[in-house]
Amino acid sequence: MEKLIQTNIEHLIALVEQAGAVILGLYKKQDLKITMKQDFTPVTEADNASNEILTKGLRHIFPAIPIISEESNAPDYDIRREWEYLWLIDPLDGTKEFISRNGRFCINIALVHHTEPVFGLIYNILDKELIWSFKGSPCILKQDGAVSPLPINLSKEPKFKMMVSRFNMTEQEFLYNDYLREKGFIIELIPMGASVKHCEVARGNADLFPKYGPCYEWDSAAGQVILESAGGFVLNPENKTPLTYNKEELKNPPFIMFGKRIADMPPTKKNFFIHNVEILHSGRK
Repeated sequence: MEKLIQTNIEHLIALVEQAGAVILGLYKKQDLKITMKQDFTPVTEADNASNEILTKGLRHIFPAIPIISEESNAPDYDIRREWEYLWLIDPLDGTKEFISRNGRFCINIALVHHTEPVFGLIYNILDKELIWSFKGSPCILKQDGAVSPLPINLSKEPKFKMMVSRFNMTEQEFLYNDYLREKGFIIELIPMGASVKHCEVARGNADLFPKYGPCYEWDSAAGQVILESAGGFVLNPENKTPLTYNKEELKNPPFIMFGKRIADMPPTKKNFFIHNVEILHSGRK
């Protein structure tokens, strides 16, 4: 399957950039159409337009691979559980950021093999920055038309940078921050929207991203592949394993993304972060 994606990577990138261009055009629109979904989250005409472009294009390029999209109804689990491969897409990750016009919104595309993401692509639309990776392979960056390996920054400064959601920071995430500070870590909180947060951790511009609020598979799958390929890891505090995908319930459990800096720590220091995950999950003592 990797060979099939590699053969068609230019078509896939062109498709994502096409959807991004449509989103940018609607970003400047004054009377943007916004409705509320059943879960009381907003959806705009940009979400729907991008979804139409991406799903149609993916079906044309990869007709044998089914698709789960945030903006389309997912088939019943009895059908999905038989799939070997599937696409998970978020046609506009960061809809609230898009509506607020703060510039942080993305397109997420991931290929899942059974329950494991094996390819991830994130397009930071306003910055025209595209990052992708196959599981276990180096991350690739396309920016300003140039394609190169993704630079990884291994910070040596004493503080740790923690990405947090701009609109959805939870009590558990505040507790995590407080606990690390009490243990002597210097923590800088960086609020940011969409999966740009995942890319910042992968690049080493931030060190970790805890997510205890509402989040779905299409929000995290692409970022997980990119982060793991960059030397980081993702921890599910319920079982200390990476997230799995194409579950019966598409909502994610809580998770924390750790960058390479923490992944490369000696076990005694790294376990400080992981031990704290247990405390958060079971309730602070």
